Amino acid sequence: MKTTDRVSFSPDEFAALFGKQQTWGYRQIYAGKVKAITEYGRIQIPAAEVERILASAGRYEGMPKKPAKTKAELQAMKPALQSAWQTFLQRKREGSATGKPTAGAPSLPRSDTKRPDARKAALGRLTGGKSKPRPPSA
Repeated sequence: MKTTDRVSFSPDEFAALFGKQQTWGYRQIYAGKVKAITEYGRIQIPAAEVERILASAGRYEGMPKKPAKTKAELQAMKPALQSAWQTFLQRKREGSATGKPTAGAPSLPRSDTKRPDARKAALGRLTGGKSKPRPPSA
């Protein structure tokens, strides 16, 4: 269907021209991207607006490709990557890469093991005292 056959389009018809849903047409109007005629109780989009949008459309070229790194750039990165890999392996051998805290790293707070009811008290603080005590397990 040629757009010159019609004088104006409803938002639904306008969206259908572009292969979109009706909501898309209204969003274009409310965002101010399309001028609409709102007189006489209906929203209408002039055919000139459709022509303007189609005339301003450009060709999609996709994302620009990143230029490949040159050999010199890769050689310059090599010492840093090599030392990072060696550091990782050393930490893995020591056990710190497996999730164990390293020396000097702050540890998570532990519950008070000196008080037998400390766990119950912590649970009460977390739940606001609304939890029922669980029966002792066998």
